[in-house]
Amino acid sequence: MKLVVDAGNSRIKWKYGDTAMVADSLEQLGAQWRALNAREMRQAVGGCVRGKVLTRQIDELAQTYFNTRLDWQGAESEACGVRNAYTNPRDLGVDRWAVLIAARARYPNQACIVVDAGTAITVDMLDASGLHCGGVILPGAGSMLDTLTRAEQLFPDRNQDLHALAKSVRPLTDNTRDALLAGIIFTVQGSVKIVIEQQAEQIKAKIEALTILTTGGDSIMLNLDYLQTIQVPDLVLEGLSLLAESRK
Repeated sequence: MKLVVDAGNSRIKWKYGDTAMVADSLEQLGAQWRALNAREMRQAVGGCVRGKVLTRQIDELAQTYFNTRLDWQGAESEACGVRNAYTNPRDLGVDRWAVLIAARARYPNQACIVVDAGTAITVDMLDASGLHCGGVILPGAGSMLDTLTRAEQLFPDRNQDLHALAKSVRPLTDNTRDALLAGIIFTVQGSVKIVIEQQAEQIKAKIEALTILTTGGDSIMLNLDYLQTIQVPDLVLEGLSLLAESRK
């Protein structure tokens, strides 16, 4: 069995066999792994965007509960048929690199745009040859909400509030709470849509010919009108697993 860990900006997502879970803290992660009661595994792989301190702490937990450490992945100049557009390839976040790897594996020889909506929203383009053309990073919905001084009073569960309203968001609201949520949702949807349109234009591609993948905890909010999108919940974990396999 293989353990795959995605330590993102806010939460730690992990998968072991068919078990996939999310931890909001190291304490919660330890409790989850203790309950898993799996002492040995074939492979343990991870990606982290929060630095070496967290990777060391996760390694210590993995050593305690599984008697192993993780094989931490990072962006490279080329892997699994994908070529990195960054001048310094290691500067590309491992989460962005992983979703590109997974997209290429799912849709070989197709131009793709991958939108990962979480604490930050990343929009990256991959052309049909496997070249990463580049991308942008936008503030996520939760990050926007955190900048509001009244957020804690108005939104006791910000993710649930945002996700619920996203299903039926409207431009005319009759209370401050919904007005703020709607503004954030429209900002997310509008900015992502504009970026996708301009990315397609820059490489002179027709949007209808592009495969547009969405992933991340806030991908449920990405209603992008006429754009045909495919939601893939665990694209980062999928890409990390593929990277580890390619290194064998």
